Amino acid sequence: MKFCSALLLLALAWALPGCRAADTHAAGVQYYAGQLEAAEQLLRAELAEEPDGRALFDDELGVIALARRDLDAAYQLFLEANRIMEAFGESDAEEVGAILGSESSKIWRGDPYEKSMNNYYLGIINLLRDSDGNALAGFKNAIFMDSSRQEQFECDFAPAYFLEALSYERLGDEAMAARSYARARELAPECAALAESNHGDLIVVVDVGRGPTKVNAGQHGEATRFEDHPEMPASIEVLVDGQSVGATQLAGDVYFQASTRGGRTFDFVLRGKAAYKTGAQMAGITTLLLADDVSNKYEGAAVITGIALLLSSFTVDARADTRHWTTLPARVQLLRVPLAPGRHEIEIVPSSGWRVAGPRVQEVTIESRGDRVVYQRVLP
Repeated sequence: MKFCSALLLLALAWALPGCRAADTHAAGVQYYAGQLEAAEQLLRAELAEEPDGRALFDDELGVIALARRDLDAAYQLFLEANRIMEAFGESDAEEVGAILGSESSKIWRGDPYEKSMNNYYLGIINLLRDSDGNALAGFKNAIFMDSSRQEQFECDFAPAYFLEALSYERLGDEAMAARSYARARELAPECAALAESNHGDLIVVVDVGRGPTKVNAGQHGEATRFEDHPEMPASIEVLVDGQSVGATQLAGDVYFQASTRGGRTFDFVLRGKAAYKTGAQMAGITTLLLADDVSNKYEGAAVITGIALLLSSFTVDARADTRHWTTLPARVQLLRVPLAPGRHEIEIVPSSGWRVAGPRVQEVTIESRGDRVVYQRVLP
């Protein structure tokens, strides 16, 4: 029967392998296993094969460079990623390719929370390099990227406001610093580092855990959702010259930032593609089922039409792009304490079973102006 032959052809078409968009999942696995060199090699190899993902690869490589305290390399990587992520518009060829094929065929520019975190890291690096003006620009952009006029919400990531305030303070703008500190306290009132009375000279910023994982959802994978990795250390203690000065406290939740950013401009295309895919499949199957019931004169045309509809449904890829920044943290924790002028050794000590990604002990020198920032990443 022609119908059975058509089904065989369609089964073969269904089994044909599709194109795989490069992602950074494998590199992320190596990173969380503590294999930074292996992660870097994977990322550079993928970048050579998938240049449209350059911003994503540069962001991932930037995290690795920051863990090694290669601040110049990290800055250049995040800056290059930033230029791509914040570029406006797409070429016609990219848009057509994304509509006919998968969304991951487009240049990766990241979701709003990823754009915000890219600027957050630019700010962190500039604070560590004592480039206060550039640090301020980074945190201001992080706040801007986490805001939206269309959806009528403003940034709700307390660490960005806190570090913006710190940058204003270092630049001598007390009025603007006070406004940003107030917003940070409003968003994370339980974090002692943000308290109005806290003017400590040492600021410890700790990125903790494994960031959110983006996965497909919906009948055809046309939607996305984020999976949290809620494992959290019981405490992260900070030692100064071998003596405990306290523990960091939660100030920001990256999973919350990812899961509450909605309304990407491309989503309506994905929903339309998903609707067409379902409709074409149903129409194609119905046409083939009816092919044997029509006269011989029209049977061939019916089979051809049914096959055409089903094949078109197979070629339309409605899956949303799940490429995401795998090495982002789950949470940001802060500690702010007073410290006497002079040179000190700062050690970050996480709970048992957790480890630091960078040097466990860092040296800082507190000068009369104070405000020294120590950054660390703690991994499960």
